[in-house]
Amino acid sequence: MIKSLRDIPRIGEKTARRFIEHFGSEERALGSILGGDIASIAEMDGMTEKSAITLVLEARAQNEGVGIRDFLRTDVAYDMYERIKALISGFANTEYAKSKMHIYFPYPACKKDRIIKLQKEIGRVIEMAGRLDDSELSGILSGVKPIKTNIAIPVIRDRAIIATTREEFEAAKNFPVSVQLVENPGEAVDVARGYSYVFLSTSLAGADFPEEIDVDFVDIKRAEAWQVAPEKELAFFARNLESIGSAISVFRSIRKHYPDFCAKIKDAEIERLALGISKISEDSGLKSGLDSEVDRLTSVHERLNDAVSGIEKRANAEFGFLIEKSSITVKGFDLLTAMDGSMSSIFEKEIREKYNAVVAKALSEISRELCLSPAEAQYLNNFFGEEVTHPIRVNQRGMDGLRNHLLRSIASRKLVILRDNARELSKLKETASSVVREVLDFDVGYTIGRFAREFTLTMPAINDKGGIGFAGGTNLFLESPVPIDYSVGASRFNAGIGRLGDARVILLSGVNSGGKTSTLDLLAQMIILAHMGFPVPAKQCELGLVEEFFYFGKSRGTMDAGAFESTIKDFSAVAGEKRKMVLADELESITEPGASAKIISGILEELDDNNGMGVFVSHLAESILKNTTCDIRVDGIEAKGLDEDLNLVVDRNPRYNCLARSTPELIVERLARKHRENEFYGRLLKKFK
Repeated sequence: MIKSLRDIPRIGEKTARRFIEHFGSEERALGSILGGDIASIAEMDGMTEKSAITLVLEARAQNEGVGIRDFLRTDVAYDMYERIKALISGFANTEYAKSKMHIYFPYPACKKDRIIKLQKEIGRVIEMAGRLDDSELSGILSGVKPIKTNIAIPVIRDRAIIATTREEFEAAKNFPVSVQLVENPGEAVDVARGYSYVFLSTSLAGADFPEEIDVDFVDIKRAEAWQVAPEKELAFFARNLESIGSAISVFRSIRKHYPDFCAKIKDAEIERLALGISKISEDSGLKSGLDSEVDRLTSVHERLNDAVSGIEKRANAEFGFLIEKSSITVKGFDLLTAMDGSMSSIFEKEIREKYNAVVAKALSEISRELCLSPAEAQYLNNFFGEEVTHPIRVNQRGMDGLRNHLLRSIASRKLVILRDNARELSKLKETASSVVREVLDFDVGYTIGRFAREFTLTMPAINDKGGIGFAGGTNLFLESPVPIDYSVGASRFNAGIGRLGDARVILLSGVNSGGKTSTLDLLAQMIILAHMGFPVPAKQCELGLVEEFFYFGKSRGTMDAGAFESTIKDFSAVAGEKRKMVLADELESITEPGASAKIISGILEELDDNNGMGVFVSHLAESILKNTTCDIRVDGIEAKGLDEDLNLVVDRNPRYNCLARSTPELIVERLARKHRENEFYGRLLKKFK
């Protein structure tokens, strides 16, 4: 059994460290490998999906004592498995489910308990899938992805922890904020001026700090992330916001139909989690619209420049107009003053009155347009200087005072809300991970369920008789398959066969393009799916498990001596006492017909002697029977004849104990009937009688 990362093939010390760094702990890394989380493993630096699949399959093979090729003994058998797996993966809503299909493979009969356990698990998810609304779930499921755990956030520069001891200083380094070490309260006050929010050691509780600085006294060595840097705690949720939100939606949808789904997660936790993530944005900040005061302050800050610029422009226009239309009447004492040479004071008084009126109006308009509070409006007193100027200009330092006040107020208000939210969500981190994990694993089963529903699959009955039989079988890879019934060896479906009803070794004869290869493919699909613990494409099916499965496809023409020798070596693998199923498609083309018949008969005898099963498609049935002493049943996919338009009429269901007529005979018959005047075709036809 694998107990650590170093127990897994291909994982050394360096790779183990990479896994631990990626997953956060060795326990999580090991769980991901043995659990088949290929999607998360493939996200590691230097790891591809292909290498992740290989790693997972090797680890599982080592842990379970059996691998894919222990059962799928030929390349054709393995290729059929790959085609089936690709077909199933096409029903996945998540990349996680698609990649996790790789962990399902056919087990040999020695793992019967594992196969039956999988049947029960998959049977439950198929039943569940049948009751859920696919249109409702599919769109949401696609947004669920594995949780990202290794998340770093940048240092928050406008927030600081001021420590007074080396121990506090080291503890404070765990938080993504500025950290300062001071020796006395006076130094702490000076340092604090550089930040908008400061966390102070409780030892500084008696010091006086400027009002414009937000301070909070904490036990630095015991402080938690949600107190000092809630953004760090919320970053986990922000980075996984779509996945968690989508998973919650799927979770709720499933619970409508299955209230006991993942009972360990309580509804109250889900609702608290949903409420918490509804408040945060993808940058770990606060969503707009959640706090009216933050929204008001933010709006004021965003509109400040434009509002001041517009009002400043109007003020200058009004001031210019007033000056242009002004006239001064000098009377009495003012006239004497003017004669004294002090005309400028008279002009200055007149202009100042207009300047003050315009400035007062501008300040009032700024306050009204921005809806400033009385405390905020106090900062407007520094917007215009006492000295009369033209054009009128707003004092930039005065504006900066209001702007900084707004920013501090926003940051302070947000921090309070973020801290409350982070404190609540920090308790729900494992709940969030569990919800996403459960939904992703649900999609794995849901994928299989959708596949089963699409093709109307049924779970096969497992027996110990050593045969396979089915009714209403349909080839998964044909567009409009004709359902067929068939039986090989002992099963309840061979009751009406009669002679050689329990035959384990069969020759399948018949017309070209009649469906012999499709029948072999259908048998292969059922054998592979059944040994995976999956349902099969038939209305009913019963089979006995085997240890090995061989599938030999058609050869491409007559082989040379080297290729022929290699092929015979391949077939030597069918020898031995392990229970096996062998499918072979037209082996006769490997050499001349006479020799082929002898070779095929020898292979069939080997199977029969060692309690194996086999279905061999061949046009040499008669010759093979002459070369063997064992009881071999010959079945046939037969053309019933020609229809009124002289087209072939084929019965796709194999007929038991029937040597089917070949296509050449029927083609010659068609020619003889179409051209009755030509005696040549009639003479050829008699050769088949």
